[in-house]
Amino acid sequence: MSLGFILGKASRDHQEELVREIAELKKKDPRGNFFYLVPNHIKFASEVRALKILQSLEQPEEPLFAQTDVQVFSFTRLAWFFLKNTAFYQIPRLSQAGLNMIVQNILQQHQDELTVFKGEQTQIGFVSQLVSQLSELRAGCVASDDLATITASLEKAGDTAADLRAKAHDLRIIYQAFEQATLGKYNESADLLDEMSRYLAKQDLSHCYFFIAGFSQLTAGERRLVETLIRYAQHVRIALVLDKPYSNQQPELHDLFYRSGKLYFELYQGARKAKIPVLVDKYASKMRIQNESLLALEDYWIETTKMTPMKAQRISDKQGLQIIQASNRFVEIREVATRIRQLIAAGYHYCDFIIMTRHLDLYQNIIHPVFEQFDIPTFVDLQKKMNDHPFVELINALFAIKKRYYRYDDMMRLLKTELLIPQVNGKPMAIESFRKALDLTENMILKYGFEGNRWLQDDDWTYYRFMDTDTGIKTDEERDKTQKVNLVRHFVKEKIAPFFKKLDNAKNGREAATLLFNFLNAQQVPQRLLEWRDVELEKGNIEAAARPEQTWDTFCQLLDEYVLALGDFDFDSENFLELLQSGFEGSEYSQVPSTLDQVIISESGMVQMNDRKVTFMIGSTDMVMPDNITQKSLLSDEDRKKMEPFLQDGQYLAETTDHQMAAEVYLNYLAFMSSSERLYLSYPSSSEEQVGIKPSRYLEHIQQQFGLKVKRVATEPLLADTPHQITSHFIGTKRTTLTQLLNISRQAHAAKNTLPVFWHYIYRLLQRDAQFRPLTQKLFASLVYKNIPERLQPEIIEQLYGKTISTSVSKMEEFYANQYAYFLKYGLRLQERDVFELSAANTGEFFHLALDSLMKAIAQTGKTIAETSRNELNQLLHKILLQIRELPQFQILSSSNRMDYLSRQLLATVQQIGWSIHQQSQRTGMRPLKTEVLFGHVGAQDGLRPLTFELPHGKKVNVRGKIDRIDHMHAAGKNYLGIVDYKSSEHVFDFRDAYYGLALQMLTYLNAVMKNLDLLAAGTVQDNVQPAGALYMHLYNPKLKLKEAVKKPLDEVLLKKNKYDGLLVADPLMLEELDQELNEKGNGESTVYPFRRNKDGSFKSRKHQLVTYEELLLLLEHNEELIRQAANQIFAGENALNPVLWPNGRSALQYSPFKPIFQFDALLPENNYHRLEPMTPLEILTTLKEQRGAEISDK
Repeated sequence: MSLGFILGKASRDHQEELVREIAELKKKDPRGNFFYLVPNHIKFASEVRALKILQSLEQPEEPLFAQTDVQVFSFTRLAWFFLKNTAFYQIPRLSQAGLNMIVQNILQQHQDELTVFKGEQTQIGFVSQLVSQLSELRAGCVASDDLATITASLEKAGDTAADLRAKAHDLRIIYQAFEQATLGKYNESADLLDEMSRYLAKQDLSHCYFFIAGFSQLTAGERRLVETLIRYAQHVRIALVLDKPYSNQQPELHDLFYRSGKLYFELYQGARKAKIPVLVDKYASKMRIQNESLLALEDYWIETTKMTPMKAQRISDKQGLQIIQASNRFVEIREVATRIRQLIAAGYHYCDFIIMTRHLDLYQNIIHPVFEQFDIPTFVDLQKKMNDHPFVELINALFAIKKRYYRYDDMMRLLKTELLIPQVNGKPMAIESFRKALDLTENMILKYGFEGNRWLQDDDWTYYRFMDTDTGIKTDEERDKTQKVNLVRHFVKEKIAPFFKKLDNAKNGREAATLLFNFLNAQQVPQRLLEWRDVELEKGNIEAAARPEQTWDTFCQLLDEYVLALGDFDFDSENFLELLQSGFEGSEYSQVPSTLDQVIISESGMVQMNDRKVTFMIGSTDMVMPDNITQKSLLSDEDRKKMEPFLQDGQYLAETTDHQMAAEVYLNYLAFMSSSERLYLSYPSSSEEQVGIKPSRYLEHIQQQFGLKVKRVATEPLLADTPHQITSHFIGTKRTTLTQLLNISRQAHAAKNTLPVFWHYIYRLLQRDAQFRPLTQKLFASLVYKNIPERLQPEIIEQLYGKTISTSVSKMEEFYANQYAYFLKYGLRLQERDVFELSAANTGEFFHLALDSLMKAIAQTGKTIAETSRNELNQLLHKILLQIRELPQFQILSSSNRMDYLSRQLLATVQQIGWSIHQQSQRTGMRPLKTEVLFGHVGAQDGLRPLTFELPHGKKVNVRGKIDRIDHMHAAGKNYLGIVDYKSSEHVFDFRDAYYGLALQMLTYLNAVMKNLDLLAAGTVQDNVQPAGALYMHLYNPKLKLKEAVKKPLDEVLLKKNKYDGLLVADPLMLEELDQELNEKGNGESTVYPFRRNKDGSFKSRKHQLVTYEELLLLLEHNEELIRQAANQIFAGENALNPVLWPNGRSALQYSPFKPIFQFDALLPENNYHRLEPMTPLEILTTLKEQRGAEISDK
């Protein structure tokens, strides 16, 4: 029995000293068993190196070497070695996930007894935090009874410890329940160590030798085990990174070697008290680090912690210690990858490198893609949580569907995991077919708001089109979409709904867990996970390939642990889900390097092997070096300090933050000394979240001490860079070098300079490379790229539009607003996804349908609208609204209380509009002739002919539309026809927009009426017909100011608010009959139409709404010419990116859904708005007259 230490600074090779002693003792004791104990984190790497050292000592000439009497273990693996055949070891061990589940259940059962922790289990991460706190107490040998004693002792402290007493009270309740739930049923790591201590105390260890390395701290259980080994084993040797022994007193807190010195002191004093011989300390003699710069850094680091002033030094080896400043984190990682590639070319291996930072999360989205581009194999030595795996999402979504009853979000979460897939003919759908079917299903759900019982209804869902071109004929495409959508729906109804029903009838947790397991198996979820594994294996992604299987295994383990612990209790689905979530929250993927030759990426706070040659310390900023440590445990630093006086010998709590902060210097020291040849310290000067990031003060001190020059790395190369600068920072793999070549070429192109000679040489090399030539040519084409759409080729035009364009007025208007938008929307037929909402378009369609139905309903009564009373109007409209709400496209109006309210608002608006039309009819000779009149619609049973325009080369354009209302009036021996267009927003006739093709609708509709007189009421209005005009009617329920409602009768005020706007022909005979009330008054402003009558009998409008018949003809002719021009340009393949910009700053891009495709940038010389100049109606009419005169002259 003896205890010995191997000491030495971090630059020394402690492992070689230990292994040499093992080799010597093997010779002295052939029966000896040798155990080399290291942290689990580095067990494999430690074993590999220990065997290499032993081989060099015992069989240096042999190609193969093996050992049976030397075992490299972690503490838990040592427990397996000694206890594997004992009854204690057969007791099930709880995983971290299982611990979370049990604690979650305890919180649910003891809610009423808790104070500060009551209800906290719903907070994300709280259960894991509580489990960690319990684990800390168990590791520190603090039992629930101890907490009760501490709580009683704290009572004497009064209010100063009130918060701690409340925490201790809750912790004791939970801890006690936890001990009762696990005692004799489950084991933890701490239990294993305690049992091993008891077991080894009874064994003959006279030929057992234990060597311990890699630790600077021990838990209470580990400490007790080591003390047992010291007492009963033949020999224990512990290697510590420590500059000197601390036999008689502990080091000061801020001593660099505080942790290892404290451990030395405690073990030394414990051995002396137990009368165990303590051997003379050995010192690691072999220098692991030979580099002058790193040794100078070590000496400086040790002396500065002693507050010893040191003179500035200069080091001759500039390669051994370097400081790098990068413009951002991406550039920083790119620079690291470039350096590694260059060192590999110089003879290094990937396993010679380690990359460390205090917190890898800041780099987790950067490292993998950059190193993949540089073809550098990596192993990220950081545990990844399992709770974001698609299988976990499936479980969460499945129970969310049950709880919230088939909500859209939950259904898509479930189905988009692609783990539950419908079967066709006994086989799962092909994944691409399933994705298409699911996309269609989601579109239908979004469009029609299908949720809840709609998933379980007997009738199939039906795919509808709601367009003004619908003819009621169902196409094969629609039938196919309907079939695919219902395939998904039937799967949900026939597979998922019955599972929920069975789950509701589950008698206990055991039965429910069995049902869930069988359901997932029946739906072939495990097979799907194995398929995912195989796909990743084929790609060579070993780490990703392991995750599906590990997730399923963890799920099965969680079910087993749930059944063992809670299987006989009543089943509650919400509690069950919370337990599973807590379990997955505490689960991590196990990771094994796919190859020995990899770059290790890790965190500087973790124990590392020190057999690397080059260390990169990335992210060395003042925020993490030293780290800003925050208290994350349930017990605060103040709590720990108050509890410590009441702890017994051998009981410990975790370090307080001031101890952890003090240890930062030591942790960084170990990281600095982790490699033997080079240390690179780098930091970004900015990030996406922060500008002006400061380097660590450690870096600043090191830079000043050794006079190091900070090497600044630019985001991209510069034209003035030397070949040395280029090769140092921007030459990596062919792919990454191509990126930099493109950057420098773009600079040269912008500056109108030639490419530098060095880069031109790189360009020629890549052009000669068969693999990279196509990509090089493609990327270099971007240098001359301009954001200008190409003119369409004739064969493409033919495929998109054929020889006849059948179009609507709105499409022509969109062409004039932006040609490229027209191409995307009507050429390529891109469209936004429909969503279940009451949009402006839906509202407009509702108003149109309601008013059309009203007019037809009144006609069926044999009355005119002027003869219909207000009560009759309201009764008709109420009946009409009920019918409209039953239509599929208006089901949204019945979907919620809010929509029911909006439905009533719409009814009130239609009632107001209906009454306004009634009042207007009593004041005018105009009467509705027809409503919702179609023209140019193929397949329509009733309607007017299209406007057809013959074009060159046998092409033509047919214009179709739907006229809301055609009005008729007979006056002075003439028949006057006018059109009315209903608008849900305020509209006026804009002469400028009409001139530029942006307002074609009213003139086109009026033209269509005048060219279809023979089809309008067959013979009643064909003789002596004159156009009356084209008017807008704003459909809204006006809000009145109090003074408006008081001054005049309410109906008159509302009538004026709903007056028409637009164009009227300045025909005095027609205008007199148009507003008969005004005619009786003699003069004044019309309350119905946009004009006034002067005292002299003449008529006038404020905004040029009155035009002569000749001016109207000019507008109609120009309108026709605009349609021809647009069609000719479309057939010519013109699709310019030319969005209109109005003088008020409004543009055609404002509400366009295609902006991401346009990539329009007004700062680019090739991207220009089509700017509209301000023009008055008089200027436009004058221009049209001049153009007409020029045409006549030409002819």
